[in-house]
Amino acid sequence: MLLDMNISEVAPGLYLVPVPIPVPLKYVNCYAARGRSGWTLVDTGFHDAGAEAAWQAAFRQLGFGPRDVERVVVTHYHPDHYGASGWLQQLTGAPVLMLDREAAMTELMWDPAFRQGAELAAFFRRNGMPEPLTREMDWYQGKLQALVSPRPKVTTVREGDRIPVGDRLFEVLWAPGHSDGLMVLWNEEERILLADDMVLVKITPNVSLWPRMNPDPLGDFLGSLEKVGRLPAVLTLTGHRQPVYDLAGRCAELARHHDERLNAAMELAGGGATAWEVSLGLFGEQDNLHNARFAVAETLSHLEYLHRRGFLARDEDEGIVRYRRSEPRRAVSVAP
Repeated sequence: MLLDMNISEVAPGLYLVPVPIPVPLKYVNCYAARGRSGWTLVDTGFHDAGAEAAWQAAFRQLGFGPRDVERVVVTHYHPDHYGASGWLQQLTGAPVLMLDREAAMTELMWDPAFRQGAELAAFFRRNGMPEPLTREMDWYQGKLQALVSPRPKVTTVREGDRIPVGDRLFEVLWAPGHSDGLMVLWNEEERILLADDMVLVKITPNVSLWPRMNPDPLGDFLGSLEKVGRLPAVLTLTGHRQPVYDLAGRCAELARHHDERLNAAMELAGGGATAWEVSLGLFGEQDNLHNARFAVAETLSHLEYLHRRGFLARDEDEGIVRYRRSEPRRAVSVAP
């Protein structure tokens, strides 16, 4: 049995539930909100023994049972947020809510019929990743799919809808970039933002380019930073680590970070380099496939941002894509 967890009340009736995850971040911040008629859960963790034990401990510690759960809200399709939602739906009988734009991503990424592992292997090979790593892609994708099973039946919501989270109403806002259909939740009355992975403290949200998804995720993310940064939040609750108390300031810091990353990527591309080669300059050599594929996919989001705006040219030779600096030589600036 899991010992009592470090659950904290972050606002009256709203609790942060840290769920362990088998990746370097170690925990995902999930939330449980008490309402007069029942409880709302926001995000879920992977579906593994650690998440099951964490939620059972949370029920016990907060004094409610699975059948007291009215709804489960999933902010985006990534497995640390979506993975245990099907299990929780079976356990609680509650609907699982996702933004309509993101629900389609779960089919694209998590339906085994799409052969996502083989497609990702070809995608990374085309962008310079060495063959020994790409050969592991099918195995790794299968491992991830096991951590999001069973998949839930999703009830979709749209931007502008207001959904109950406990006794508070939150407005649904679309904030693409970290994922194509990422949803954040805004409570105007108390100025609370449930930001999941849109804004993080100390670390930067991963913004990656994936096949068959938005071709300019960094452009989307920078637009979302501007949109979210205008909210007059006094408390921003994040998907990992600590809350943010200066939302506008943190959004500005993240934009400046991407200024630096874009200019570094452009310099590393130089007269011609693959995304794999540029990623080694930006992130260094990674010690596992999980980190390596995120490093290359995030590098690609920067290279494609630069290419689409004329800073870099893109060439393909013998099935390998390379980027090179375009003339004239100039710096990039995206920060306000």
